Amino acid sequence: MKNIFKRQLFLVLILVLFTNSIAFAGKIGIEDGVSAYLLGDFEDGRIVEEYNIDTPLAIASITKLMTYTIVMDEIRNGNISMDDIITIDKEVEEVNGSTFELKEGEKFSVETLLESTLIVSANDSCVALAKHISGDVPSFVNKMNQKAEEIGLEHTRYLNPNGLPEKNGQNTMTVRDIFKLSRYIIKEYPEILEITKKDKIDIEDGIRDEEFVNENTNPLLKEMNGVDGLKTGFTGEAGYCLVSTVKVKGQAKGEDFRLIGIVMGTKSEEGRKNMSKYLLEYGISNYKKREVLSKNIPVDIIHIPNANRLEVEVFPKENIRLLEKNNDNILQKIVIDNDIQLPLKKGDTIGKTILYSENSEKVLKEVELILGKNVKEANFITKTFRNLKGFFKYIGIKFFKI
Repeated sequence: MKNIFKRQLFLVLILVLFTNSIAFAGKIGIEDGVSAYLLGDFEDGRIVEEYNIDTPLAIASITKLMTYTIVMDEIRNGNISMDDIITIDKEVEEVNGSTFELKEGEKFSVETLLESTLIVSANDSCVALAKHISGDVPSFVNKMNQKAEEIGLEHTRYLNPNGLPEKNGQNTMTVRDIFKLSRYIIKEYPEILEITKKDKIDIEDGIRDEEFVNENTNPLLKEMNGVDGLKTGFTGEAGYCLVSTVKVKGQAKGEDFRLIGIVMGTKSEEGRKNMSKYLLEYGISNYKKREVLSKNIPVDIIHIPNANRLEVEVFPKENIRLLEKNNDNILQKIVIDNDIQLPLKKGDTIGKTILYSENSEKVLKEVELILGKNVKEANFITKTFRNLKGFFKYIGIKFFKI
């Protein structure tokens, strides 16, 4: 039997986080020195601080994150392996900019070339890998653009696998897209962090002379504890760029979290280092991660007319951990569905809860609410008694609760 439950419940619960830290409003102080920046939560993809993140920008060697992704996809699909040996040709030797100084006739494994791509930002290694996988660079670039579309990078264009300027332009992405790609890689291929956290690339004796610079281009590895990635970039148009990530230790069990910081278009290497460090430290000082909803703790008790149970507890469908800014309140708006049909089973969706920031009024998360018990329509006797009880209560006669 159908029971129309026409009710919408708005409940605001304030979850207050007390702290002694200073909370910054709006801008964080590095806007004048960058073309764009972003600070985001790796776990749920929420962007907590941002500036100019939807303008397509030249990305220089940030490109190599996608090159890495394509190589790893090919390995996963069984088309190549880390142990494949690649013989360097003349085209690869002639690649300029930041390189692994590859020479025609040399032989290297896919693994070594991939590490050099990420650690020393080797442009020539990218071309060698591209040709090994696709036969030529344009075909590999097609794979890059197809992958970008597949994972939802809406404003991304690749012209080559290394980020060097081309006659018809440069590789471009929005910072929002860079963030999406960075999260995708760490989720799909977390082993990238085992490479990007290395302070230098290991080179066999005799392969390179003593003057070869083999140190990681990421300046934050030696500046901040917990930093383990991800990729630098530089061209004249792009400026100095860095995608960085840091694992942050929480105060209690389950409160650890990972931040991703992106800084684009600084004017110098020193500026890139300082502003990237400031961005991550800002996140560490001003945010913390905690569980704000538990699927085992009810968020409300609702009344469904004509149901066999007068009161029913509703629960979040999942545990929710959120990155919270200090001195901000999280507000919760509970919305129960307008039309509810009986019977209902334990676990059925009954509405949703919307978590949002009091300061910014931004929605942080929407979570389905489910019933904690089975609910069916009350029988005739129960409904009749309730109606009589309501009537007599209305005229002043009290009944004991049964």
